Amino acid sequence: MATAVSVNISMPRADMAFIKQLCKRMGWTVSEAKATDSLYDPETDAYLNDETMQAIRDVEAGKVQRCKDMNELLATYI
Repeated sequence: MATAVSVNISMPRADMAFIKQLCKRMGWTVSEAKATDSLYDPETDAYLNDETMQAIRDVEAGKVQRCKDMNELLATYI
């Protein structure tokens, strides 16, 4: 009984066409996984969570609201 194995490899994009041809000849399936955003925090030896990454993307896209003080911020959301 044959079992399937999933393997993740990193390689130059230029080699992807060759790998796809090889996999087709061998009867294997190949798919590219989308890279996920993650930032490594060396102080905690951990990767930032999804909520933090979304907040970073929001700031980069300009989707933040600036408030002059805490009272203005609370008035906006309460």
